[in-house]
Amino acid sequence: MKATPHRRQVIVAVLLALAIAGAGMRQWADNPSLARDIGTLLLVLWLPAVGNIVAFAIGRWRAAHPQRPPFNPAAAFQGHLLVELARVGPAGAGAMDAGLCTLVVGREGFTARLAQPLALWLTGPQPAVLQVQLLRPTLALPRLPLGAVFSVLAGTRPVGTGRVLEVQRLVDGEGAG
Repeated sequence: MKATPHRRQVIVAVLLALAIAGAGMRQWADNPSLARDIGTLLLVLWLPAVGNIVAFAIGRWRAAHPQRPPFNPAAAFQGHLLVELARVGPAGAGAMDAGLCTLVVGREGFTARLAQPLALWLTGPQPAVLQVQLLRPTLALPRLPLGAVFSVLAGTRPVGTGRVLEVQRLVDGEGAG
């Protein structure tokens, strides 16, 4: 049997009805008694349904509030750093977001995108010199001075290391977001 939204709603309704019956049994049964223990059991059976209700509410909220892409896809690429990147590990990058990565300095990470797709860098000649655009340059640039060494993450997986070769000057009003 396939779990459909309708079947899940029926199951939650049945568990709620059992919980109400269990609460009634606990209220009117003598203490201690078998009826009171059964009422407690019926109340405990309701707990897994609470997780389904919370997941349903979160799913509805996420559908109503879709996540914005970190970088405006219509905006032109504007490099903030010129970096030298070297891949760590095998070249099999799998499906990577179009250049989106995280630059990690110490315990701080900064969202960035490369001038080319991340998978192209990972499968290309190593080391590579590339332009990097930072999502929040005013926060990241003080932590990424000339010569700074950093790690590159794709999602949560480390895929490379890098070194800052050149820092571009910010234009007034840029990176305020």
